[in-house]
Amino acid sequence: MFLKNVKPYIRKKISIRTRLTLFYSLAAFIIMTVITLFLYWESVNVLYKADYQFLADEAESIQHILQNNKLNSNALAQAVIDVPAHHGNSIYRHYVRILDENNNTIIETPGSPKIPLVDPARNPPSAHHFKKSYRWYNTHDTSYLLVQTPVTLPKGKSGIMLITLDISYQHAVISDRKFLIIALLISTLCSLCLGFLAAQRGMRSLYTLTDTVKKITVTSLNQRTDPKSLPKELSALGVAFNQMLDRIESSFDRLKQFSSDLAHELRIPINNLIGETEITLSRAHSPEEYQQVLMSNLEEYHRISQLIENILFLSRAENPQMEIQKTSIYVQDEISIVCEYYEAMADEKNISVTCQGKAALRANSIMFRRMISNLLSNALKYTPDNGWIRFTITSQDNRVKIILSDNGIGISQEHLPKLFDRFYRVDSARSQLSGGIGLGLAIVKSIVDLHQGVISISSMPDQGTVIQLVFPA
Repeated sequence: MFLKNVKPYIRKKISIRTRLTLFYSLAAFIIMTVITLFLYWESVNVLYKADYQFLADEAESIQHILQNNKLNSNALAQAVIDVPAHHGNSIYRHYVRILDENNNTIIETPGSPKIPLVDPARNPPSAHHFKKSYRWYNTHDTSYLLVQTPVTLPKGKSGIMLITLDISYQHAVISDRKFLIIALLISTLCSLCLGFLAAQRGMRSLYTLTDTVKKITVTSLNQRTDPKSLPKELSALGVAFNQMLDRIESSFDRLKQFSSDLAHELRIPINNLIGETEITLSRAHSPEEYQQVLMSNLEEYHRISQLIENILFLSRAENPQMEIQKTSIYVQDEISIVCEYYEAMADEKNISVTCQGKAALRANSIMFRRMISNLLSNALKYTPDNGWIRFTITSQDNRVKIILSDNGIGISQEHLPKLFDRFYRVDSARSQLSGGIGLGLAIVKSIVDLHQGVISISSMPDQGTVIQLVFPA
């Protein structure tokens, strides 16, 4: 529960730079602490190993003297008295005491501490290694490490040898941990400083990216970041940001063009209405003339109404949250219904409209009919008298393909990529011929997209046009 409350606070209140610094410092502190403790433990271990080895060497040396009959008492006195006296001021200050079988002292180093013996029966020494015979003895101000082992005295008598090493200096060195604590504190402070510098340097690229973003306005959408100058972790962000700017710039250009085209499309009928109204009001007219003016105005009102309706449909169709209700429809039946509606227009120009093939798919029938209606009305407008229009329907691999072909006036190749743009027209003559507003194919494209379909157009001037629609079944 505590972590759940702390994590949101850390994310909101503590900057990434501070978090990186703290994480780096914590990691460095943990690593340095582990290394320091390991080195401390290893140093202590080495120090004690040296003490053990020293005691073992001294014990073996004295045993060798006692077992060698050729060596006299001077050699023993030198090993027990002179050698310890020589190490009296060193870290290997030690004492030797040799006792007989009755625990009476035979020879000992002057100043030897009175350390009680251990019953060999209760703690038998090892014959192979003295380490099993090592033990500690502490007084109020001194610590000792000692080894007790049986020895063979001259004339075959048995005895006990006790070698005591004063390890007070080693204990003092080991117990003094102030240097380690100071070293850890200094290293922690250094890691904080280095962590801050590393985080600051690592965040520099992000600050540069932020400055670049701040400079981008509506009038400078063409600016881009350089992903190559960013580190690997931010290069993908730079690429994604450039792609986002490309989409925004494209959408903004389309919006400006759309606003301009919309103003142009609305200006024409409104100017016509204003002009006719001003002329009508300039003088008196007969009822028939007023009626003609009203009929002309009504045509312009219908034009404006159609424009608004189409724009609203495109606006709703481009809403990513829009959901359409689909039902299973028979493609040939839906196309036949639309063809019957345009039968009079086709008969007027003596154009043959046919439909071949059968297929079924899931689609919104109203939108599907509107799509076919827009395509067929365009084909009828741009197909000359005595021409033909053909629908071909095929179904394969869970895909339904609808091909609309005609022998109309055709379209030049440079216009094909822009045919689905709003208000786009090939040329003024074609616009006057059609009387349209340039939104028909844009609506068709929106309906195809809503059904997860694909539309493509191929055309040649004076040879006709082929429109291919592919939908999932």
